[in-house]
Amino acid sequence: MSVPDPVEYTAKIGAVLDTVRRLLDSGSRADLAPLARRAVDDIVGMLEQHGALAADLEVRLDQAVALYARACAARPPDPELLADWVLEAAFSGRAVAVADFAAALGDAGLARMKSIVDEVLRGKQPEKVEIAQRLQEEIAEASGDVDGLVAILAAKPPRVDVSLKIVRVLRAAGRHSEAIAYAARVLTPQRAEKPRAEKPRRKEAPQAEAPPKEEESIPEYRERIEQLIAQKDAGAYREAAQCLKKLRALHKQAGTAEEFTGYVAELVNVHRRKTRLLAEIRSARIALPKG
Repeated sequence: MSVPDPVEYTAKIGAVLDTVRRLLDSGSRADLAPLARRAVDDIVGMLEQHGALAADLEVRLDQAVALYARACAARPPDPELLADWVLEAAFSGRAVAVADFAAALGDAGLARMKSIVDEVLRGKQPEKVEIAQRLQEEIAEASGDVDGLVAILAAKPPRVDVSLKIVRVLRAAGRHSEAIAYAARVLTPQRAEKPRAEKPRRKEAPQAEAPPKEEESIPEYRERIEQLIAQKDAGAYREAAQCLKKLRALHKQAGTAEEFTGYVAELVNVHRRKTRLLAEIRSARIALPKG
């Protein structure tokens, strides 16, 4: 049996996805989840055969996963079976967001995912720990477990963007006094330390306030980068790469270049199947992690 040409296949699967999208948009009562899932599985199979030669298929894969999430929300399948599929996809390296499937998963599906992810983390399987940690955070957020999410975030290495997310989580939950107290306790000292570190260099004192202002921009750039990547468009990928260059400059100015390196490594790991995005990052002369 001959292997389908990736260009021809991309066009054919695109037509299938367009049909599913139109039916979902029209409010069709048909159960479209099986068709959308079959499209996802087929695209994954093609990517495994052709790899980098089928870059356009990665865009189609993202579209298919998004449509599958919509179809599941419209006609929820068995929540535990869906939980198993989402976990399998995530641990296989596919860009699957728990939030997209939260409505279909419901309490039962999210509880099953949490149980399995917690077991993986207890087992400390090196090849799965990083993904499991990301899933743990997403599950807590999708479940509305504010205390659990804050605890997960607080356990991470101290970073301004993580601290700001904790503040946003508390504020969104209506816990404004806790958000203010946390911001005052964690964020304010970081800004106060910068002038003291620069004190010996009296001639440069007027510039001592610059690093904190730039640091405050770092989370904004990261959020912008994620928004661009989520558009799953070549132009957006190119703009995201340019934002990465600016982010690198901000980290360098703030004296946190190693943090930027870690951020890029995590970004590449999450989106490693998006070869077009990786190509744009390389074109922007940003070093990618080896291996």
